[in-house]
Amino acid sequence: MTPLFRHRSLPDLEARLEAIDAGIAAHPLASEKVKKAHRIVETHGDRSDDEVAQELAVHGLPTLEELGKIQLEHTGSWWRLHRSRNRIITKIEKLKS
Repeated sequence: MTPLFRHRSLPDLEARLEAIDAGIAAHPLASEKVKKAHRIVETHGDRSDDEVAQELAVHGLPTLEELGKIQLEHTGSWWRLHRSRNRIITKIEKLKS
């Protein structure tokens, strides 16, 4: 049974933060290919979707459809990791002050 109020020590919180940071670094939305593909899509300007798709293919990056699937499947876990990270950082700051 998990206690209702859990007080963690600073080393415990720092270890948890490291684990969360590792999860963020290993997350599909943090992969270099996905980040590069998003940069191309974001700078797409007046180019057509076909031109963007062709540029993604030339660089061996995920297609627009694949990017959409990755975003859909992994946004929730990405959000939870960052939410947990922010909570842990707040707790660490409170302990240090």
